[in-house]
Amino acid sequence: MAAPLLRRLRNLVVPTIRYSAGPQSPPPPPFPADSLSKDISIRIFITYYDREHSTRWLHMAASRKNISLEAKHLKQLEPLVEQHDGNFSETIREIIEFVDLLVQRYGSLNAARYANMDERYQSPRELLIEDGFCAMIDYPLFEWFLKSTEDIIIDSEILDDIIDPLIINRISELVDHLNRKWKEYGWQTTIIMEYDNDVAPKTAISVITGRSMQLNESLSGMIGLFLARQKHLGVARVDRRTRSIRMDLQRKDNIDAACDDLIRHFGDLHRAISEIRENPDFWQTIIDLHRNSGYNMVTIHRHEFEDLLAHNTPVDTTVLKGVMKNAAEQIDFLKYLKHVYETMHIVEHIDINGDKLMIEHGFRDSESITAVKEILVQSLAASGYEYIADEVGRLIVMQPVDSE
Repeated sequence: MAAPLLRRLRNLVVPTIRYSAGPQSPPPPPFPADSLSKDISIRIFITYYDREHSTRWLHMAASRKNISLEAKHLKQLEPLVEQHDGNFSETIREIIEFVDLLVQRYGSLNAARYANMDERYQSPRELLIEDGFCAMIDYPLFEWFLKSTEDIIIDSEILDDIIDPLIINRISELVDHLNRKWKEYGWQTTIIMEYDNDVAPKTAISVITGRSMQLNESLSGMIGLFLARQKHLGVARVDRRTRSIRMDLQRKDNIDAACDDLIRHFGDLHRAISEIRENPDFWQTIIDLHRNSGYNMVTIHRHEFEDLLAHNTPVDTTVLKGVMKNAAEQIDFLKYLKHVYETMHIVEHIDINGDKLMIEHGFRDSESITAVKEILVQSLAASGYEYIADEVGRLIVMQPVDSE
């Protein structure tokens, strides 16, 4: 341990350790075994040869000197002595080396004693916070943020700041980058991935494991967006568990198709929130109207409203054609019809039994019920479905023509 110090000193001075002022004096007797429990005196004489003044010896200790160690000093030295298996000399040498390092760093022991505490070691997490790249927040507030952004996909610009696509090109690089960052953040979350190709995978599996289900969900959406944009990987299947989320990913023809898969699994509110942010006043008014009416508002297209004003039976082709535009999503048409008509409050409830529809309309006027039947029959026919409608009690029963 003393070798580095001796090598430095060899270029500057030549040390000679003596036990007395004269070279012929015998060494002092060893310390008694019980002396460590009392004050002990160490007698050291050191002479240094100064190369800059080669004509003389500089005596650092010209006369007998005593270093007194009290019991409290021995107590302070005890851990170091134990580290050196009871070798007191080796302990003293290590202390001397450490003092030498402090003097080299700060210029003097006094300066080292009053060194600024800001110069202490800082962990990567502390450095990130100090440099403004991260912020420390209470865990309940962190959970609230996660719940408030649930089912919303992160913005692409923010994602590029978190995972730089110019730096991260391989799947293995992505995994290493994320695990390192999450460890620095203290999130207690890890990711493992399997893939058939590190640069251009056709299939991949991602498993994120961590304490927070909300955090796992948010990170899965973030990684899914990165893989959709950079590798055209769409989410084919998601398996959610208490402490982990598994995503099975598959190569898509383009970015849009991959992003549609991602939104279907992780972005139920993504389009809605985007629209609300684009036109907040409009949507706030619509929400207030529906809430204040107890959700008894009926929503129809302007063209259909014009037909009603003209005493014509409106044919709902505008809304239902939306399902044709989303044919790639493989939405069952009858389920889509049920969802849309119940949401628009054209009817109260639609029960699907195979190809048969049983509709609770909630109307009392016979002409209104007849108009609802015509709207349903004509709307289905315009979408390629031939149905007939019969009124049974307070229900409208609809079934395909070829099933009669």
